Amino acid sequence: MIRVENSADKAEIYISGDIIDDDEGAIMAWWDEGDAYQWPSDIKKQLDEVKGKDLTIYINSSGGSVPAGVAIANMIKRHDGHTTAVVDGWCCSIATQIFFAADDRQIPKNAYLMIHKPATGIVGNADDLEKAITFLNTIQEGMETVYNDAANDDVTPETIHDMVNDETWLTGEQAKQYFNVTVLDSTQTVAKAGKSENMKNIPDAIIAAWKKQNAADDAEQKAKRQRLQKDLNNKITIAVAKAKGVLAE
Repeated sequence: MIRVENSADKAEIYISGDIIDDDEGAIMAWWDEGDAYQWPSDIKKQLDEVKGKDLTIYINSSGGSVPAGVAIANMIKRHDGHTTAVVDGWCCSIATQIFFAADDRQIPKNAYLMIHKPATGIVGNADDLEKAITFLNTIQEGMETVYNDAANDDVTPETIHDMVNDETWLTGEQAKQYFNVTVLDSTQTVAKAGKSENMKNIPDAIIAAWKKQNAADDAEQKAKRQRLQKDLNNKITIAVAKAKGVLAE
């Protein structure tokens, strides 16, 4: 989703939901218009429409595909206007690479950054598993290079490495202690759940927000079902009455 402001030299882009590869993106675009997903070719098309404009990127994503996330991050880095990334709810895993690709980074006090080790699924023999380990370690080195470039001067590569290994969650104020970011006032944005099965240290505040949102969604769906059932019952009552001649056609 993209929204260009009235100003001729500014634009906004929203990266919300899971980050997926282009082949998956084509499927999701056909299936449900891709509202809950972001993929490189779609982002590129949007960026092409705002060439030369200063750009604000709002992020609310649990991450997803490493190649897709890196590709989007590189597109943001190449954009020929000043870029500002803002965390809307949370920015996790590979989505953080997009966040740190911007010239300026902003995060509300109550929003979250999460960095952790990359993961993959593998089936094969011992040689295949060793290759997967080498691949993941290489990916992690690349991710940590981005984090180190964005880190404050007193934060060492060893600290970043430990944070990635431990799956570290940071509020806006905590992120300021490690990275060159601007902290904003708290917001009421709910974090995107997305593909969170690989996350092990999700803060209680996020879980509570999810439960609250899910409860509200369940209540809304229940009310909708009740309205539909009431409408159906009324139609049945009228149809039966007409059949008995109680009501005129």
